[in-house]
Amino acid sequence: MKSKTSFELFRWLHLVVLWLIVMALGVTIIEVAIGPVLQWLLNDAAYQLPSWDRVRRMALFVAFIGFFAGTVSWFYDKKTSGR
Repeated sequence: MKSKTSFELFRWLHLVVLWLIVMALGVTIIEVAIGPVLQWLLNDAAYQLPSWDRVRRMALFVAFIGFFAGTVSWFYDKKTSGR
């Protein structure tokens, strides 16, 4: 690959990985910390962590959104920078 193409691929991967990390942290905080707090505040209902099937679906959703957001960010950055 040419160096410019290699840089574009690196930039795209950087944006995708950044988005995936942010989303993973956000989902983890919501499911582990905020979920039980809201359940406790609302009628003190019992709370259990999500099933492995739900965790798998959330992980796939975050991965697909990460690729989409990384691609959109990359195209926007490429267009605004004039590369």
